Amino acid sequence: MTPALLQNVAIAPGLLTLLAAMMLLTGGLALMASGNRTRDELLARRVRLVKPGVAHAGTEEGGPDSEDFLFRLPVRGMSEGSQREVVRRFARIGVPADRALTYFVALRFVAAAGLGAIAFFWAGRIAAIKPYPALPFAILAIAAIAGWFLPKMLIGYYDKRRVKEVRAGLPDALELLVVCIEAGLSLEDGLERVVRELRRSQPALADELGLTLADLKILPSRDQALANLAERVDVPSVRSVVTTLAQTLRYGTPLAQSLRVVAAEMRNDYLMELEERANRLPAYLTLPVIVFLMPTIFLIVGGPAALRLLDAFQR
Repeated sequence: MTPALLQNVAIAPGLLTLLAAMMLLTGGLALMASGNRTRDELLARRVRLVKPGVAHAGTEEGGPDSEDFLFRLPVRGMSEGSQREVVRRFARIGVPADRALTYFVALRFVAAAGLGAIAFFWAGRIAAIKPYPALPFAILAIAAIAGWFLPKMLIGYYDKRRVKEVRAGLPDALELLVVCIEAGLSLEDGLERVVRELRRSQPALADELGLTLADLKILPSRDQALANLAERVDVPSVRSVVTTLAQTLRYGTPLAQSLRVVAAEMRNDYLMELEERANRLPAYLTLPVIVFLMPTIFLIVGGPAALRLLDAFQR
């Protein structure tokens, strides 16, 4: 075995030990932070979830909690939709909602440490980097920063994709709700039937409508339940549906007719957006055509003439 290979083999156990120690330390901090929450704090958090108006009362009066400040700080730059997506993703593996953000921050620490250690070990095996002792540490820092932001980017991507799925399936859900209401069901019973029908075909939309149905059953005001839906799915089409439903329930106008009109408007808006995308395609295809197709056409058309000219000059 070569000396360089022996050196890498000797360094590998140390890096693995360092990575394992960092993972254990991060997991221990996460467990300590989640275990220090008392029953009163959990009850207060549930009250804030039900009453959005007092969601930030504790932070305005007494500042951030000392126990949660370390783990709340790295998620302050995330939007509310991304934080809800974190809670939703961790709920699928059995993590409670009150601990999801803490586990997410621990995951960011682990990803940063893991990618940094892998990049440092990989940089140590490249012969071109060995003359520069500071370069492996720079690569470690870049990989650690990338690992720190990678979970946040993935959550943001999944949040945007979920919003698109909800927006795309909402017209079908409204038409199903119109059929249920015309059949004599109430708004809550119609939503329950629509959620059951869309559970397989539109799971994202079914989850959002299921949360809205729970809000309608629990909250004293229907307007607040519909406003929560508009806050979770922050797109103009959903806000239009929420406004129409709120006005219909407030003034007693026919609900089925209003929903049918809103569904038709949403389909027209979606078709107009598709037409705008199709009209932008020629402009987007200009650069690929110039870069990839035009040189090939020039070679096919002018290639034989160029070869004949070269033969003529050589003679």
